[in-house]
Amino acid sequence: MENFIKAITLIILYTGTGVLAAQDTERPLPPILDLVTVDPFSGHTDLEWTAGGSPDVAGYVIYLYIEEEGYAIDTIFQPYASSYTNTDSNAEFYSESYVIAAIDSSENISPLSNFLNTIFIRGELDTCAHRIELIWNTYKSEDPEVSEYRIYSSFEGNDYVFTGSTPVNDTAFSIESFESYSEYCFYVEARLSNGSSSFSNIFCINTNLPIPPSWINADYASINDDGSVQLSFTIDPLSEYTRYRIERSNDTLSGFVHVIDKYGDDLRIEYTDYMKPDDVAYYRLAALNSCDEPVVYSNLASTINLNLTMDTDLIRLQWNGYYQWRGGVSVYRISRNISGFFEEIATVNGNDTTFTDDIKTFLYETGQGNICYRVIAEEGYNPYYYNAISASDTKCIEQPVKIYVPNAFTPDNNSLNDIFRPVLSFTPVMYKMIITNRAGITLFKTTDYLEGWDGRHENVKLPEDVYIWLIEVETPEGKIITKTGTVTIIFNLDTP
Repeated sequence: MENFIKAITLIILYTGTGVLAAQDTERPLPPILDLVTVDPFSGHTDLEWTAGGSPDVAGYVIYLYIEEEGYAIDTIFQPYASSYTNTDSNAEFYSESYVIAAIDSSENISPLSNFLNTIFIRGELDTCAHRIELIWNTYKSEDPEVSEYRIYSSFEGNDYVFTGSTPVNDTAFSIESFESYSEYCFYVEARLSNGSSSFSNIFCINTNLPIPPSWINADYASINDDGSVQLSFTIDPLSEYTRYRIERSNDTLSGFVHVIDKYGDDLRIEYTDYMKPDDVAYYRLAALNSCDEPVVYSNLASTINLNLTMDTDLIRLQWNGYYQWRGGVSVYRISRNISGFFEEIATVNGNDTTFTDDIKTFLYETGQGNICYRVIAEEGYNPYYYNAISASDTKCIEQPVKIYVPNAFTPDNNSLNDIFRPVLSFTPVMYKMIITNRAGITLFKTTDYLEGWDGRHENVKLPEDVYIWLIEVETPEGKIITKTGTVTIIFNLDTP
C-alpha cells in the first residue's frame, strides 16, 4: 500500500510538472496610444490606440498614469477594440494622463504603452489690464507632433467660434476685447501633424468689470491771461470708470508726466495747469483701471505758442498749429490789442500758421506803449464735443518810435485828406506842432497830437502853396524828438 501511494504521488507530481511547463507565460506587445482627447461638451475623455501586433490579445487594460505608475480603472475584453471613453473623467478639473496595456487569453499583461495627457485650460480676469488671460498645459505627443494650438470662444452661450491660435511652444492666450458683465467660455484644440486633434475641457468666466470709456475727447488746451492752461476733457457717457489721470509732455509721442489724478463719475473733467512749460505743451487724459494703470487715452490737446518779429513797418506773427482736434482746425482768428482791449483783425485758414500786420494801418488808433496779439483756433466738426476754441498765449512787441508826416493834403472839404496831421507810432508824453508860411508867420499850432491843421489861418482858407511844419515830441521813454519839413496844399480841379 505504501508503495502504491508513492507511485500515485509520483504520477501526480509528474503530471503537475507537465501542466505547469505547458502554460503560456509570454507577455503580449504593448499597444500604441495614439490620441487622448476631451469631449469639451460632455467632459468625457476619449482614448484611441493601435494594437501592438501580438496574435493573442483578449482585451485591454486602461490606466490612469500618475507619477510614472499605472492605476487600472477598467478592462475591455474585446480583442479588436481600439478606443475607449472614460465617462468618469475628471478632465474638467485637472489634466489626466493615461496609459494602456494589452492582455492575452492567459491573462498575461503587456508592458505599459506610451502615455498621453488631456489638455486642461484655465484662466483669470486681469482687472488691471482689462483682459482675460488663458493658460493650458502642453499636450505631450511625440508622434504625431503638435503643430499649433487653436482657441475657441463662446459669448453668452452662443456657438463657439475660432478666436486665435498660438505656436506649439506657447500655451497662453490673452483676450483683450470683450464686453463687461458677460459670460465667455473657451476651449483649446491641439492640432496634430497627422490631421487629428486633441481638445481640452471648457473654461467659463464672467467679465464683471466696470465698462471702460470707448472714447475720451480732449476738448481744448487754452492759455489764460495769466499764462496758465485751461484744460477740458469729455468722457464717453457709457463709461463706468471713475479714475482718470491728466498727463503732459513737450512731445507728441513720449515723455508724458503725471500732472494730477481726478476721481469721480463726471462726464467732463476740467483743470487749470499753472505749471505750463515755455515750449508747446501736449496734454492727454487716461482712464485708469483698479490698479491705477492707463486703459484708454484721449486724443492730444496742445497749447498754441505765438511768436512776433518786426521787419521795418511789418509785424510778423507765427504760431504752432493746434494739435490733435478730432475735427481739425477750421480757422485761426487773430486779435490785436493797441488800446487796452483785444479786437479781431483777421481770420486765416486752419492750415495757415502765419500772419503779417502793417503797423502803418493802425497808428492812428494806438493808445499804449506795446502792441499785443493772440490767436484763437476754432475746431471743425467733432462728433464727441461741440466745436471748441483754444487761445494762444499773448505776445507783445514794443511800438517803434516812428513819426510819419505826409508831404501834401487837400483841404477841400470832401472828407478825403482834408487834415494835415503827423502819425505817431506811440503816445507822446509831450507834443507840439507849429505851421508857418515861407515868411515865418505862424499859421497854426497845437499841443494835442490828435489835432490836425485844416489849411486855414484865422478861419481863412489858404491858397495852394508850400508851408513849413515843426514837430517836437517826448516819447514815453523820455526822449525828445524834433522834426521839421514842408507840406503842400493842393486843391482838386473841381474845388469851387
